[in-house]
Amino acid sequence: MPRPAVFVFIQQGCPACHDYAPKFDRAAAERPDVVVGRYDLATGGPQVNAFAEKLGVKATPTTVVMTSSGALHKHVGSLPVAQIKALLASAR
Repeated sequence: MPRPAVFVFIQQGCPACHDYAPKFDRAAAERPDVVVGRYDLATGGPQVNAFAEKLGVKATPTTVVMTSSGALHKHVGSLPVAQIKALLASAR
């Protein structure tokens, strides 16, 4: 059974990512119980790009929540802090 997690895909030079990444990082710091992966598609290399492709990530920022049942919920674009916290809470 997969372990619940939240994956965030950003890219250097992306204005929305520049705004989103610090908000996400602050919200994630409040939830040490949630596994978080943060990936930069510009600098992450072929493995990161392959992982993003496997999850269907086509734009940045994209946040993917994987539940313990293996279900994936994808959210494209910058999100407000309240919604980021809700996503982190939904990773179970």
